[in-house]
Amino acid sequence: MLRAIDAREAQDLALQGGLDVVDVRESHEWATGHLPGARLVPLGQLRADPDGARLGSKVLFVCDRGGRSMRAAELADALGIADVYSLEGGTSAWRAAGLPIEQPETLPVEDGASPELDAVVGANLRDLRAQRGYTLDVLAGLSGVGRQTLGQIELGRTVPSLGTLWKIARAFEVPFAALLARPGSAETRIFRGAGATRIVGADGRFASRALFSPDDKGSFEFYELWLAGHGREDAEPHAPGTRENLVVTAGRLVLELGKERIELGKGDAVAFTADVPHAYVNPATEECWMNLVMTYPGAAPAP
Repeated sequence: MLRAIDAREAQDLALQGGLDVVDVRESHEWATGHLPGARLVPLGQLRADPDGARLGSKVLFVCDRGGRSMRAAELADALGIADVYSLEGGTSAWRAAGLPIEQPETLPVEDGASPELDAVVGANLRDLRAQRGYTLDVLAGLSGVGRQTLGQIELGRTVPSLGTLWKIARAFEVPFAALLARPGSAETRIFRGAGATRIVGADGRFASRALFSPDDKGSFEFYELWLAGHGREDAEPHAPGTRENLVVTAGRLVLELGKERIELGKGDAVAFTADVPHAYVNPATEECWMNLVMTYPGAAPAP
């Protein structure tokens, strides 16, 4: 069943429970605010990998004004999803009805303000591609990221998801931090929690914050990770020999490492070789917070 519903009907449906609210806008639109409990799956990503979106049996699609959400709903209906809805008028109509909007974490502000994250990633991607002599088509083939998406990232028009950044770093055979490095010196830097830089997963339920200066080009990386209640983040294999050293600081975590399943609680730590597929899963409704130190075999190569 496919239906277009207005904001009040959508709110009533959400209050009944069991509704998968999927926002199909782009990340820069998501950053302006979204429906409570929604997760981000851009329409292009949904079209490219509908199975990866893990849609529920009752789904409400949302965009800015209703056009993209209807196209997403038609796709889900064709896939056999039982109950599919599109929000008429999108988030614009939701706001106009006076309904609540959740504001995601703001993008980077650090002491000694530096370029915004989208511009930094775009410039680093452009430099790496020039150094390797890759065309956008070649990089798309190596990374599995679409040519158009790569072009938008280079132009600084979008901040890619965490998974996309990992794919690009793997294609260039550089540490993840090489894409985040900002111009600057090795002076003391302070990373205030209130304005922390965070890179989010595709559905907005996983976030990573660097707790080191990527421009230091060291052989390790230090991150704070956040996972929403019942959230999941699937990670592709990192470079051979890469190790992850992780400690849970709040909540619970299930680490899926190949066929192994490791349950961790607050204060528990695990160290593992991360050159195989792995996933972070929050089995509880409470948020899960973690600290992660990632090490590479030998010195990390310069970008």
